[in-house]
Amino acid sequence: MSVHAVEKVFWEFGNKPSRIEEFRRDPEAYLKAYPLTAEERAMIRHVDLKALAAHGVNTLLTLMVWPLLKGADDMPFDYLVHMNDGKLPDMGMTGFKAIGLKGYIRFRQIRSALRRALGRGGPAKVGA
Repeated sequence: MSVHAVEKVFWEFGNKPSRIEEFRRDPEAYLKAYPLTAEERAMIRHVDLKALAAHGVNTLLTLMVWPLLKGADDMPFDYLVHMNDGKLPDMGMTGFKAIGLKGYIRFRQIRSALRRALGRGGPAKVGA
């Protein structure tokens, strides 16, 4: 496996988003410019980032590429599910999956505003 070649593809997606459109139009033709194995091309075409990460591809690049190829609407939930065998890891966000990222962010904004309004939004006071 040529980890470097896969990472170069991903880096170039992030560096120049117009390349993603080229890739979407004809994935095979686009990937021929890189020294990839047939297995690597298939993993990239199917956005199988978990398999690529298992082969040594940098997970920061897989995280960067996911919303570029799959859309950002359900990020980070769908990425986390993909990378964790189909399950959303319980990191305090499990209950928010149903409302999506925008709903989760809005909830956090409302909660922070309420805490500030009620005087409970600041840092803890020493000795209090």
